[in-house]
Amino acid sequence: MTLKIKDRFILYTLSLALLLCNGCGVYSFSGTNISPDVKTISIQTIENSSGEGPANLTQVVTDNFKNYFRRNSNLTVLQNDGDLQLEGQIVSFTLSPAAIQREGLEDRAGLNRLTLGIQVRYTNTKNPEENFDRLFTISRDFGQNVDVTQIPTASINEITELLVTDVFNKTVANW
Repeated sequence: MTLKIKDRFILYTLSLALLLCNGCGVYSFSGTNISPDVKTISIQTIENSSGEGPANLTQVVTDNFKNYFRRNSNLTVLQNDGDLQLEGQIVSFTLSPAAIQREGLEDRAGLNRLTLGIQVRYTNTKNPEENFDRLFTISRDFGQNVDVTQIPTASINEITELLVTDVFNKTVANW
């Protein structure tokens, strides 16, 4: 049985694509770009130096980092001395007015914006050129009647997850 030219072209193209994805051993379908010699990551407790937010903010942020890296990479999460090392601190947890609206002679916030900022220090012991120390921030809007002490834990988890995704992309997905 002979394959038509079009069928052979498709077969060759698919074979080439598979070779490119698997050949070098560093690309994965989860989007990571981790060198094969990198096996571990250590994630230190992300302390809350902002003085704001719920009492469990340190634990929520740290756990979200560890869980995200476990779910989205093949790295083993260690307490110390990983091939990759993440350290950081929460530097801001602020609620500020957004979407200002005029009601009569008064200006009022139509929304309140929660901003979470984490200073992250990333060390790649295998490739020090990738090291960085950078501030990551993310914001989310809430209704005008919500104050910082009333923000549900689920909402804090959601905003933290977005920030962790940004850090993940910068560290192991090289975005």
